[in-house]
Amino acid sequence: MTSDMPADHPAVSVIIPVHNSKTVLDDQLRALARQDYEHPFTVIVSDNGSTDGLREHIESHCLRNELALRYVDSGGTPGASFARNRGADVATSAVLAFCDADDAVHPSWLRRIVAALDEYDLVGTGLETETLNSDATRASTPFAPPSDQGKSAFLPFVIGASMACRTSTYRDLGGMLEYVRASEDMEFSWRAQQSGYHMHFIAEPLVSYRLRTGHRENWRQAAALGYGSAHVRGLYRDVGCPPFRARGIAVALLALAVRNPLLPTALTRMPTRLWLRLVASRLGLIRGGRRYRSLVW
Repeated sequence: MTSDMPADHPAVSVIIPVHNSKTVLDDQLRALARQDYEHPFTVIVSDNGSTDGLREHIESHCLRNELALRYVDSGGTPGASFARNRGADVATSAVLAFCDADDAVHPSWLRRIVAALDEYDLVGTGLETETLNSDATRASTPFAPPSDQGKSAFLPFVIGASMACRTSTYRDLGGMLEYVRASEDMEFSWRAQQSGYHMHFIAEPLVSYRLRTGHRENWRQAAALGYGSAHVRGLYRDVGCPPFRARGIAVALLALAVRNPLLPTALTRMPTRLWLRLVASRLGLIRGGRRYRSLVW
């Protein structure tokens, strides 16, 4: 991965935002070492304030030379957007690819996603949950099939756990908005398309996605995603993005109230983690929708 690359195969920087994920990061690094991509790439680990000894782990990592690992301190501001942007700032390659610390890319991921940049400016891929998660975890967390991922009521979007673009594109757009704390990948995708860039979503599972397992983790993630989705829709209301409907959210919450975890699962037919996610996401939509004008009756 250190030889000179032909002009028609620009070098790639794979950027991984990390916060206290050292215990699972090695799965992703090993997956990157198994890529069938035949040209040079480097891996930038952007440390967003970790306290688990990540820097020492990377600097002495057994794959450091093979992956041309580079550690970047991005602890100034919490958030994946800030970490991705700081990683992009130090990248010297023509292409940026992004994945997450707790997932595992498939062997063809980098080859497929970079090849699509021959025709498009921003590329994303589908995710699958079978590889890294138990059946019980998957049953507790709703997850759309790849054919339905990357879709919204406004414009399609790429997922931050699996995306790539030219470095010039990323910098021209100013990177990801650091004040958008969730659904920032959706906002970046919409902004790119509004700016005239062409996006493509490979509706195939090229990344193994790791689901949250704890009740608190599920609640926090779902609430943040709901709030972030409402924030992003509010940002794009003036260019035609439809708002969320409070009536539908209220009906959904009422239905969830009668299926709450205090009742037997045999009666509600809903795992507690799933109930928590559904409630948290809708409460997040309400909070964000009221603040960012993306909620109507």
